[in-house]
Amino acid sequence: MITKKTVYISRFVPGRALSLLWACVLVVNPVAAQEQDESTVIYESSYFAQYNAVTLTDMIRNIPGGDTILRRGGGSGGSNNRGFGASDSQVLINGRRMSGKINNMSTALARIQAAQVERIELIRGNAEGLDIRNEGTIYNVILQEGAGNSSSSLLDIGLTEIDGMATEPAVLASYNASRGPLEFGFSYQYETRPRLNKVDEDVLNADRTPREYRFLFNAQTRNNHIFTGNLDYEFQSGAILQLNGLVSDNDSLSDRVEDQFLIGAGGIQIPSSIEEGEFSDLNQEFEVGGALEFDVGTLGRLKTMFVLNRTENDDQIIQDEITNDIRSRLFSSVADYDEGETILRSAMTTVLGRHTLEYGAEAAFNTLDRTFAFNSDPLENAIVEEDRYELFVTHSILLTEKISLQSALTEEYSTIFQDREGQTNERSFRYLKPRVELRYDLTPADQFRLLTERTVSQLNLNDFVASRNVDDDTINFGNPDLEPQSTWSYSLGYERRFDNDAGSIEVKAGYEDISDTIDKILIGTDDSGIGNIGSAWRKTLETNINTRFGFIGFPSAVLTFSYTYEESETTDPFTGERRSLRYSTPDYFQVSFRHDVEGTNFAYGFNAHRRSGRLRQDVSLFEVTDFEIHLGSAFVEYNFTPSVKLGFAGSHFLNEDGRTFDKTFYDGNIADGVIRRVDFQDWRIDPDYVLSLQATF
Repeated sequence: MITKKTVYISRFVPGRALSLLWACVLVVNPVAAQEQDESTVIYESSYFAQYNAVTLTDMIRNIPGGDTILRRGGGSGGSNNRGFGASDSQVLINGRRMSGKINNMSTALARIQAAQVERIELIRGNAEGLDIRNEGTIYNVILQEGAGNSSSSLLDIGLTEIDGMATEPAVLASYNASRGPLEFGFSYQYETRPRLNKVDEDVLNADRTPREYRFLFNAQTRNNHIFTGNLDYEFQSGAILQLNGLVSDNDSLSDRVEDQFLIGAGGIQIPSSIEEGEFSDLNQEFEVGGALEFDVGTLGRLKTMFVLNRTENDDQIIQDEITNDIRSRLFSSVADYDEGETILRSAMTTVLGRHTLEYGAEAAFNTLDRTFAFNSDPLENAIVEEDRYELFVTHSILLTEKISLQSALTEEYSTIFQDREGQTNERSFRYLKPRVELRYDLTPADQFRLLTERTVSQLNLNDFVASRNVDDDTINFGNPDLEPQSTWSYSLGYERRFDNDAGSIEVKAGYEDISDTIDKILIGTDDSGIGNIGSAWRKTLETNINTRFGFIGFPSAVLTFSYTYEESETTDPFTGERRSLRYSTPDYFQVSFRHDVEGTNFAYGFNAHRRSGRLRQDVSLFEVTDFEIHLGSAFVEYNFTPSVKLGFAGSHFLNEDGRTFDKTFYDGNIADGVIRRVDFQDWRIDPDYVLSLQATF
């Protein structure tokens, strides 16, 4: 239920503009041509006609700020978190999230056709009645109601070309239909997502004098066949039934060839050996999910969601070394593992005057059955099971016309059971997770958000089992004593939406107090695995700016810029020294631009990002990573008709999408300070070019 009043936007009316300089990025703050006086903005389907939108993805990316939502996958719901929970959804369909994990919102955005969409609502207030707790803006997509018999189809085909690899096709075909109160659809997708990595590696002695040179050629391809289906039925009583399913067969293949040379006198490269590697990850996925929603008298509306998924995986690593035409096995590993998740969540929404209560329970059951072996070791079997239960209640109230408050309390119970070759271990956990969010609409365009909450991470069941780290040539040992990481988060955010749909600016400052931080820990004397290293903290500052160029006569040109600053600290378990969190990146910039040229059927744009260096430390490794500017892609599009679009995109084509790794390897524990060797790696991704054709009919 959405109780906010709305202002309708059916077309863009350019107004006067003032320019504001933000770190050398142009930000527009136009003077209002029409006052925006409410906190929910609605984009009618007619608004997107000027942008030749074919899919829902096209529609969202043409809303200022929508490009950021797409980069996040729409709050896919298919994250590493188990269960549904009440967060992690930023795009809803008819006020509801998808009852799926593998089959999630990020997979659905491209399958929904623009012709199916009636409007898109941007909800900036607390989303009471939606069983969603989201700190930012929620994109609620309202689909056309089925009227009689109707149907539509989408076909998206493409070809990817990478020099040195075979041309790879891609296909997405979907069909949607309505028959009175029944709406249904299905789709098929074939994707390959090829990539070619090339790595120059200098192996240095402890004093950084040259020892070896290596060149790695790594070609990656996928062969994924994905079938999805959905069915919605609205009963005369007002009850709504939703069902969706997914079946997929996925192959991920990687061929690695590394030429190795010794460095002789005068820097001469002397061929020494060749290392060949074959990495195959095969899996089959199955998922069925659904939701049933209906009124329960004066109590309110009850919504029950469920999902059942299973994944069968078969992974294999083979690495051989060829010296003097003699092949020898360098390393091998096999892993055959089945994963499963079953979730049931039921929530009641009750409205009592200005108060909205949402309360209910969720149960999630996860299993991992893994058989694995390294080299010629005998096969080992490990079983990990987690049963998790949640009780939750959320209270929302509009305190004044400008202030809304939402408070929630969740109690979580979980039990983790492990059985590894007959050695069992069972542990139970209980956590209280409060959350309080206050939103203040200073003006119709300016909103402040204050949030305090406690979150608890959900453990990756694979961390309980040993695995191979190919890049470091190490084994990550499993840890049966791993515990969840808990975090108290505090944030203050500010958002301003510019008048006349000219863009927005959002700034958020946050602080996290982390307990039982999950990172690498010492296992034995000089081995490591995932574990808990104690307390840590993290400070962040996020800025998102997007603006239209209407002030210079190009209202359909949108620039999006985001910047994230991060500072963190914890105690390293190997040296006892204070350092930043693993993979912490102090500075991260992203920019994207899109221009649907006014009065034409032509569009073009690009996206790029740049992150600062980061550190990683392990028991016998200290690594410094530096990143170059990454021009993610540039594209051009042309609509032959409103329903047929041709696109051409290039990625990594400047051949500058690289990163360097400076890895110092130690003998034994890094705390002893005995350097064994230094690897300096320069990674590059070869350009890829994609030609695509989209059509609806």
